[in-house]
Amino acid sequence: MSVLYELYYGKEKLDNVDPKYMGRTSFNSANWTLLLHNIQIKDKGLYQCFIHHKGPNGLIRIHQLPSDLSVLANFSRPKIEPISNVTEDLYINLTCSSIQGYPEPKQMGFKLQTENSTTENYGVMQISQDNITELYNVSISLPVSLPDATSNVTIFCVLQAETTLISLPFCRAPKNPEPPELIILIATGLIATVFCGTVFVLIMWKWKKKKKQPRVKNDVPERSEEEIQCVVDSLKTPSGDTSTTHF
Repeated sequence: MSVLYELYYGKEKLDNVDPKYMGRTSFNSANWTLLLHNIQIKDKGLYQCFIHHKGPNGLIRIHQLPSDLSVLANFSRPKIEPISNVTEDLYINLTCSSIQGYPEPKQMGFKLQTENSTTENYGVMQISQDNITELYNVSISLPVSLPDATSNVTIFCVLQAETTLISLPFCRAPKNPEPPELIILIATGLIATVFCGTVFVLIMWKWKKKKKQPRVKNDVPERSEEEIQCVVDSLKTPSGDTSTTHF
């Protein structure tokens, strides 16, 4: 048994005090309150308070009070981080972590809230403990199923330890569906573009085909000067020819 604090004849006596408690205690003589400062995980356990009276034959125990010291270290606020994008089948992989708490937490999971429902998903925690401080670090990774692509979804990480801790919200913004009028307008524009493109291609094809056809050339054979002269002479009639018929 180690001594935490000793008061002898109204004065603090350090001869029997365990070194690990040195400088960590304070005593209020007005109400007889003893405080232990800088609590560590290893300080937990059962303590006994003894009050003795010095009689003629030595110390006589006149009071004894047991006190059980429990140690609680609050975990940090859980933090959500996505480790993948939303998949085609509407799943998103999330991880949540919280550090430096004690004692070991009970469970950890995700709470998914929509406008119409609330669902909870709990899994196996990954737990590690510091060898010196004995504080715990915890984390969890889970694929979370989303209801659909258009709903507004808010996800929280919930850590249930001695107290319940909740993370900041992780929000998944919904995809806004295209209005029917816009869809019809886009479809009409695409159809018109394809039609105009097809007509243009056909016109260009016919124009190129027509351009490649050979032209038929009608050549008139040229007459020589002698042939022309003969024709002219044959049409002339001599003035002294009596055989010429007059009308």
